[in-house]
Amino acid sequence: MKNVIKRAAAVIVSLALIFTVRICVPFDITANAAAYAVWPAEPKFKNITTYFDTARNYEDNSLHHNGIDIEADGGSNIYAACGGEVTSADWKDGYGYIVIIYNAELGIYTFYAHASQMLVTAGTKVKQGDVIAKVGSTGAATGNHIHFGICTKLLAGWPAATYYDPLTYFTYSDNNGGGNPPAATVPDCSCSDEYAGIYTTKDVNTYLNIRSGHSASSAVAGQIPAGAEFKVTKGNGEWAHVEYNGVKGYSSMAYMKRISEIQPGMKIESSTAPEGTLEAGKSFSLRGVITSNLPIAKVWGGVYFRGGDPTSQYAEAAPKAEKYDLSSYFDHNIKFGVLYAGEYTYKITAEDTGGNKYELISSDFEIKGEIFNGVMGDLDGDGVLKIADAVLLQKYLLGQSDDFSKDKFLASDMNKDGRVDSFDLIALKKAVVNLADK
Repeated sequence: MKNVIKRAAAVIVSLALIFTVRICVPFDITANAAAYAVWPAEPKFKNITTYFDTARNYEDNSLHHNGIDIEADGGSNIYAACGGEVTSADWKDGYGYIVIIYNAELGIYTFYAHASQMLVTAGTKVKQGDVIAKVGSTGAATGNHIHFGICTKLLAGWPAATYYDPLTYFTYSDNNGGGNPPAATVPDCSCSDEYAGIYTTKDVNTYLNIRSGHSASSAVAGQIPAGAEFKVTKGNGEWAHVEYNGVKGYSSMAYMKRISEIQPGMKIESSTAPEGTLEAGKSFSLRGVITSNLPIAKVWGGVYFRGGDPTSQYAEAAPKAEKYDLSSYFDHNIKFGVLYAGEYTYKITAEDTGGNKYELISSDFEIKGEIFNGVMGDLDGDGVLKIADAVLLQKYLLGQSDDFSKDKFLASDMNKDGRVDSFDLIALKKAVVNLADK
């Protein structure tokens, strides 16, 4: 039930953001370019799959990327870009396992998300280049990588605006003081999806190299045989992001020609959906892997009332990838066990970057179970509403009590929105005060 605390914190974060985002003007992102840092991945991992989006400083939500994604093997090392104190090393929903480090000299937090294993804990003092975690794909991730970001503040322990582009904020130096990874040469990617399509080779007799960067001097990652068809996701007229036979990289556009557009299409496989009757208070695990011909711009949905309006059990994600696993984020955030008896529909909808929308799941179900007939707010079951009931709820919300039965949950949901949070505590305290005044 720790998610209740997260939801209460999220409310505080949301209210704070209303004021923070309005007045936040990004500083000059190159102002600290002289600061040296260690590349957070092992030196052989230099491919950036998603870049920083400056719009995140104006609208702080997951639609705008607040860092860079560095493709790396699962289980490989994650290094501290700069030294400081670990403020947290724990699970944060879409970030998965994330390490956040505060550097007092620069006045910034660096954060490293989607780890498979964390090697530090809150309060740990780390030096630049220390190994702090292992690469993974936890949280809202579709493959092994490091989500590396920089911000100036935290809200309820989460990274918050202002954000900086890690590729321009730091100068990555080989002189890292401990033999840890040297700086990476990250390509200057100005590619756009206007070049996306199905291509074949041109003026190639043997094969077209797939390279690890936008340069003929970059390492060869694979080869495309002459005459073969392959996919281009974006390009800049000189270099293209290519995919062939499971290998991703970059190839020269001088040796390729487009033969067709990428036809939109999306599907979901290995999905689970509630059907028939579920018992009140019982959990349900969400599964489903979405694949799309075009990058998935947004996925949304959850539990809806049969009339069409969403319940509180609703989530959104912006994968910006051709593959997305619902178990990475939706399963953590949609809780069937808090639903009241009634009729519902579970729906998942997605949209690709071409604006095409797909309803991937729509399943009707109902919840049957006991309906609470006691005194709302009477957590100890003595039939009387008093301050002791509010104390019990407060302890539960603060994680100081695990003794919270289904009856207590139903009695605590003062505003009947299907969840128990700080708003219910406020309503309960008001009810107690009103009774005391009579």
